[in-house]
Amino acid sequence: MDSDDTGTLPASDDAPVDETVDVDVDVAAGEDVAIELAPISDPIGTARRRHGLAGGMLAAGMFGIDVALGRKPKEEAPVVVAASDQPIDIDTDGIEIPIDERTSVFAPPQPPTDPLPRRRRKA
Repeated sequence: MDSDDTGTLPASDDAPVDETVDVDVDVAAGEDVAIELAPISDPIGTARRRHGLAGGMLAAGMFGIDVALGRKPKEEAPVVVAASDQPIDIDTDGIEIPIDERTSVFAPPQPPTDPLPRRRRKA
């Protein structure tokens, strides 16, 4: 394909193009350029491609109900966990949990399991 001087590519006969992307980049000969494009979110079109006409209709109906109810998406709060020291490997060291000043619980490390156990032959 040949490109014109605005950076847009002409549409071919095989694949119809809905919109073009203008790219203004000065590139030296032989230099690779990475272009960032924003992803296009079309859940109804995706449902129609993956699940057919009925899937697209169902997705459109669900989005219509969501808009009609007027619910806002729930924002999730970031979870921050503070640790007093470096994490230990409980598989090799076991784990000790303090209950109070004089009492604690210790679970020893379990023996390693065979990653490829032998299968029993059926008689």
